[in-house]
Amino acid sequence: MKDLASVSQTMAHTRFSPICPLTGSEMHPGLTVPIDWRRPADRRAWQIWWNETDGFGQVFPRPRPSDVASFYDIDAYYTHAERYTPDVADEARRVGTLGRQLGRLAWRFERGAEPTSAWWRSIIPQEAETGLEIGCGDGDRMRTFGPHLKSVRGVEPDPRAVAVARSRGLDVREGTAESLPAAIRSSLYDLIVFSHVLEHTLDPVLALANARDLLSDNGVMSVEVPNMASEGARRMGPRWRWLDVPRHLNFFTPDSLKACAEAAGLRVRAVLYRGYVRQFMPDWLIDEARITAEMEGRDLLQADIDRQVRHSLGLFAATALADPAKKYDSVRVICTRD
Repeated sequence: MKDLASVSQTMAHTRFSPICPLTGSEMHPGLTVPIDWRRPADRRAWQIWWNETDGFGQVFPRPRPSDVASFYDIDAYYTHAERYTPDVADEARRVGTLGRQLGRLAWRFERGAEPTSAWWRSIIPQEAETGLEIGCGDGDRMRTFGPHLKSVRGVEPDPRAVAVARSRGLDVREGTAESLPAAIRSSLYDLIVFSHVLEHTLDPVLALANARDLLSDNGVMSVEVPNMASEGARRMGPRWRWLDVPRHLNFFTPDSLKACAEAAGLRVRAVLYRGYVRQFMPDWLIDEARITAEMEGRDLLQADIDRQVRHSLGLFAATALADPAKKYDSVRVICTRD
């Protein structure tokens, strides 16, 4: 485990021939993302290098830790809920009747493992008392699984999100998955949660290894990431909403997520999927239309949204009855220490 973490750290400072931190095999150029669509004034292109055998990708060259915070300086990011409120009615109007019907149709075929309060109750060990969420944002998930435990704590790198979480009465400390605060490292936890966090880390193996060291003997860890094996990701390529480079630095399939957990010394007990309906909701359709327009260097037009609705109708036809690995936009593993 230490050797793999060392390989990943070495890779972060090497500009050529990156090595996969999961297996040590060579990676090769994959997708090129022409700009950060959320910050179109920054015209830098980003390269995703890919390990085809293991289904794992990384942005390369790796950014410096000091640069990462600037990637999140955008009003519409989800951890900045206090600064941005979407106009849901306007989004529904812009996608039209067909766009609105897509979401309703998709509900009929939704079978994903949504992380509801009841779902959390089903996986939390019966005698569990303590929980930790790493990358907890403003604390919404902590308030969902927290009632099933005596105490919950969170770690979050964004100071604005930390402030929102604390204003809600939650115990949240500022820090990262690779460098957890000392106060967090002083305890063991019966539940540890990574929800769409591992893709943001500079060193995903180290992030999970740090968490493993804090997992109690009978504890469980839930790790969820975007699913690069999904049909939506395949069809949209660099325009896929969940790609979100450069905030997302690592890219997983179900197989590579399992491999990452195993490289960190965890045992994968279950592989679950979620995120079907949201691929057909107005905000998703508009964002993917906007990504296309931004990458072409022009303003978003109604024609772009109409085109995206038609594209998504084809995606629905191809995925409604598909295998879960192709259908859902996210994959989740449930892990234990051994």
